[in-house]
Amino acid sequence: MTDALARAHAIIAELRAQLSTVILGTTAADGTPDASVAAALLDADGAFVVYLSGLAAHTRHLRLNPRASVLLVAADTKGSNPFARPRLTFACAAESIAGDTEKHGTYVSAFREKFGGTIDVLATLPDFQFFRLQPQSGRVVAGFGAAFNVDPLDWNRLTTVGVPPVR
Repeated sequence: MTDALARAHAIIAELRAQLSTVILGTTAADGTPDASVAAALLDADGAFVVYLSGLAAHTRHLRLNPRASVLLVAADTKGSNPFARPRLTFACAAESIAGDTEKHGTYVSAFREKFGGTIDVLATLPDFQFFRLQPQSGRVVAGFGAAFNVDPLDWNRLTTVGVPPVR
């Protein structure tokens, strides 16, 4: 395994282990891009789960256009090079989760376990809803010239950018 590939695997493992928020990219009906931050976790199938307010632009965007980009980025440390900052990005298909489903209850419990009692307050608000963001394609940047495609079904399967992943 090359140093760059080993570094990419380490970055993915670290970003996954530290996951608590994502930078969420969505698109308005008129095509205007939007970026926001959302609390997130991974479900048992490897999809990102976010709990969003209906008052937020990203929620309206996902209802109209069920596609999103999810960005996980390493902490900005003093002396780090912003041009080579480690990051992991996924293009995702979004699915809203109805409040009267078993999956909704499962996600409330998972959010309570990960984030504490705040979920109990949010769960009483009628505008909040879960979205499940299923990765469709991914890319990890591990430094200059060290970018790899990430198999959305197996984040350990990496291929050099420009080479399609083998399924």
